Amino acid sequence: MADDREENKIIEVQGGGLTPLDSFWLDMMRGTAKESIGALEEAAKQLIAVTTLAQAIYFAAVSFGDVKAALGTLTPVRQWPVAIALVVPLVFWLTSLAFAARVFKPKKYQTSLDSPDHAREAYEEIITYKHRQLGRAHRMLAAGFVALITNVLLYLIFVPAKTG
Repeated sequence: MADDREENKIIEVQGGGLTPLDSFWLDMMRGTAKESIGALEEAAKQLIAVTTLAQAIYFAAVSFGDVKAALGTLTPVRQWPVAIALVVPLVFWLTSLAFAARVFKPKKYQTSLDSPDHAREAYEEIITYKHRQLGRAHRMLAAGFVALITNVLLYLIFVPAKTG
């Protein structure tokens, strides 16, 4: 019990007042804290737009390219791995969209507006959740591009060119 009181005791330090630069940085961080949820949600919107565009371009390239004709030149044993490889970027990008959409998913948080500590804890929980989902969405978006580049290289190396 005595340890709890010592941990919660506020330590008062004597010293000079805040300099204008100190006040500037404190105000800057207060403003950043107020805007952080909006910034995360805006980043999620941008990620959704980029992912959707990448999927549309990829789908158009696969649809209008001679992928079916090229697959027809492969043996059936090789067709399935190539077909699966072509789908992998889409799977990563759909997963990215799912994580980005979770940034906007309403969630219930326990807090008390009469308690600054509870309010801070709830705010930090919201920020942590949204940041984690956005980070996952970014990783899946990047993984989709890695898979896309891998597919292009494999396509160029292993799929024979169309002759005459």
